[in-house]
Order: sequence, then structure tokens, then C-alpha cells
Amino acid sequence: MARLPRTRAPALAALAGVLALLLCISPAAADPPRAFYGVSPQNLPNGQEIERMGEGQVGTLRFQLRWSAVDPTPFPSAYDWSEVDPIVRESARAGIDPLPFLFNTPAWVATMLDDRECGEGCFAYAPRSDPALEAWRSFVGAAVNRYGPGGAFWAEHPGIPARPIRAWQIWNEQNSPPFYRPRPDIRRYAILLAHAAYAIRQADPNAEIVLGGMYGKPEHGRKPAITAWRFLGRLYEMEWPALAFDTVAAHPYAARLRGLRDQLHRLREKMRLGGDGGEDLWITEIGWSSSAVAHPLNRGPRGQAERVRELLEYARQNRRELRLRRVIWFSWRDVTTGLPVCDWCPLSGLFKEAELRPKAAWRAFTEFTGGR
Repeated sequence: MARLPRTRAPALAALAGVLALLLCISPAAADPPRAFYGVSPQNLPNGQEIERMGEGQVGTLRFQLRWSAVDPTPFPSAYDWSEVDPIVRESARAGIDPLPFLFNTPAWVATMLDDRECGEGCFAYAPRSDPALEAWRSFVGAAVNRYGPGGAFWAEHPGIPARPIRAWQIWNEQNSPPFYRPRPDIRRYAILLAHAAYAIRQADPNAEIVLGGMYGKPEHGRKPAITAWRFLGRLYEMEWPALAFDTVAAHPYAARLRGLRDQLHRLREKMRLGGDGGEDLWITEIGWSSSAVAHPLNRGPRGQAERVRELLEYARQNRRELRLRRVIWFSWRDVTTGLPVCDWCPLSGLFKEAELRPKAAWRAFTEFTGGR
């Protein structure tokens, strides 16, 4: 190759130095895209809540797409989308990406097809028999055909800005006994995942398939639980399940930020060993409560706001190193009525339950999103 003339070499060298400097500076200085910042409600949000999310520049709304609500009877293809349509519609109007996690087994699937005796707890029994898995696969495919690119929902609502769902999360905290009964089972989850992946890719080959968010260190007394990194490592050891997902999702709850950091690095190491070192990692749930009652995740109103700032600053600064693409706060709004999801959950919201009043944590959140 011919050598560059002397007169041009210094200029090009200087330009190369500037470009190198920009490459070093830009990732840390650049703001993440809007979708990076998300929320996950405890209950399904209404239109007013989603509009308020839009004002706050929330970028991702993670919600439970309940199989039991969409498919409540054993009649083939008698799907009811009335619970999901408003969420997708209002999210599109607010410029928010909906991220559904597919969960909640219908009682008729658990009892009639899988012969479970599960009473009111059937929702957490994942399908296992061939007929039950066929029903699951049919439901998943129907959801993608309705809300994915070119889906029926968008054809039915031409006046709504099309914002098709491109990422689908499979189950929720499958390494934790309350959400995968009667006990976490890595092989059975891998089968569930494979059936979902087949249905999704049949309908949308370019969709992103996200693992169910894994609770870092589940604690449930004598009931068997599996740490998130052990669960993920076992999935990679089986090899074939890795072909059925694109993205790993974490629920790295911890009293302090250093506990969260430790969990993320453990997961990234498992991803590296599994050959996915270059793939994305999402936090699809993380949060602390504004309650002052003694509990590691209860921080009081000021402490909750401080945790928001610490979390989002850490995530923003380290997102490229960790390949962290979304951080979703649990939860959107306090819920103090009914049965709580967990001991600290009722006051984990960014808003108070009454009249949708913002807490100090919301003001901390919008310091990063640029909303109000």
C-alpha cells in the first residue's frame, strides 16, 4: 500500500485522534434512548395512567398479558382481547413501547389438560402435557398475530399510530416457587420457552424473545428456589434452549446497589460462558419501597428517591459495559388494597395510590427521562 503524503498524514492522524476521543467519550455522555427507562405496574394500568406515563417520558411499559384472561374457556380460538387492547392502544398514543410478559395459566388448562389439583393457584402452573403446550403455543401465536407487525389489532385501528410489539417476555420469575409451581424446573421451563419461541417466530421471525425475568436470590423458606445465575447456567448447559431466546432478563432485587451490581455481573459471566457475551441484558423489574417498616427493600420516601437516582445513574453509566438495554422500575403506582404481591410491594410505586399523586421517587425518575 502506498504511503500517504507527508502533508496529509498529520491532518489525518489528528482527525483519527479526534474520532478516537469521540468514541471514548460518546457512550458515557450520550443519553440512553427513551425505551431504556420503563415501569411495571402491580395492576393493569388505565388510560389516564398510561397518559401520565407518556408525560413523564416513560419509554417501556411492562405488563402481564394474562393467558387466563385471553383464553378463559376450552373453546378453540375463542380469544378475548378486551383486557389487552386498551393497554396497547393507549401505549401507542403515548409513544411507549409495550413489553408483555406472557403468564397466568387458565384453570381449564391446568385442571382439564394437565390434571392438576390447584384450586385458585392454577395461574402459576405452567403447561406440561402435549395438549396443554399446544394450547399455550396457540395463545402465544395469536398474541403475536394480533399485536405484532401487520397484526389484526393495527388493521382494526388505522387511526392509531402503529407501534407493533416486537419483544415478548416468556413467563415471570420461573426460578421462584410462587411463580412456577409446584417447584421451579429448568427443563420444563426450557420446553415452555421452546414452544413459545416457535409460535413467535412463525408469526414474526424478527421478534425479540426475552427470558422471564429471574429473581436474583429467591427466599421462600423450605420451598426449592434457584438463583438466577444458576438457573441461567443450567439453561446454557442444555444448549438447545439457548436457541429459543435472544435476551436475558434480571430481577436483581437487593437492599443496596452493590448487591444489584453483583447479581448483574454473575449473570453476565454465565452469558459469557454460554456464548452470549455479546447479547443484551435487561432489568425487567427492580425497585424499593417508600415504607418505613423494617425490611431490606423498605427505604422510606427519601430513601426510595435516592435509590432511584443511584440505580439510574449506575445503569446509564454502565449500560454499554453491561450491554444493558432496559431498566424497568417496579412498581408504577402504590397498591394497598387486596392481597399484596410481596411484603414490601404495596408502597413500591412512583405514585401514591390515591389520585395518582407523584412521590419524590417520581421526581427522581424524571430527572433522567426528561419528563414531568
